[in-house]
Amino acid sequence: MDANTGYHYQLKSFGLTHFQYQQGDHVGKALAFSSLIPIFLVVMETTVVLSRREVAGILLLLGQLANEAFNLVLKQMIKIERPNPHLGDGYGMPSSHSQFMGFFVVYVAMFLETRVTTKAAHKLIVQVGAIALCVPIIFSRVYLGYHTFLQVLGGSAVGLVAGFAWYQFIERVVYPSGIVDMFLDTAICKWLLIRDSQHVVDIAQAEYDLSHAARAKAKPKSK
Repeated sequence: MDANTGYHYQLKSFGLTHFQYQQGDHVGKALAFSSLIPIFLVVMETTVVLSRREVAGILLLLGQLANEAFNLVLKQMIKIERPNPHLGDGYGMPSSHSQFMGFFVVYVAMFLETRVTTKAAHKLIVQVGAIALCVPIIFSRVYLGYHTFLQVLGGSAVGLVAGFAWYQFIERVVYPSGIVDMFLDTAICKWLLIRDSQHVVDIAQAEYDLSHAARAKAKPKSK
């Protein structure tokens, strides 16, 4: 109740970033922090889109957002409660965190294997890193009481299938149809400098060579 106006109101926490754990439980605290990783990944993907302006980043972000929307639809269709209804918003099946990470892991793995030309060790580091991020997040949902094991298993399975399906759709429909080329030829894409570097062999090496050459050219010549 507001002391000045006398108006009664209830406060509600923002469930997206509000995670609870037992006081003094350091494992629970660490897992609560790990639950924020999907939010960080969305911010990272958005940053990559804005900074790199690559079609590949745009397609990943669109797929990730579509996957989240699909999760909301599934929850409303299945309507299975969380093990502790007071934790989290909405229904619990499938787990959105698990579905998010399942999508992310399989999409990144497939993209690296089919689109990125670089050292195998570099690919492996990224793939293992993605899985390493996935494990504590999925475990945290059960440990902290937000989901049952079946709910995180269901979310992971849906995410893996969704990530695979989205990547196949891009490779077999979007690119072959010429939609990307038409998109890149629009005035807005040219103005925003949106590009598609899929035909550049080892983009990291190519950009390094270009930067190194420009740096060497800019150095003052010794007399």
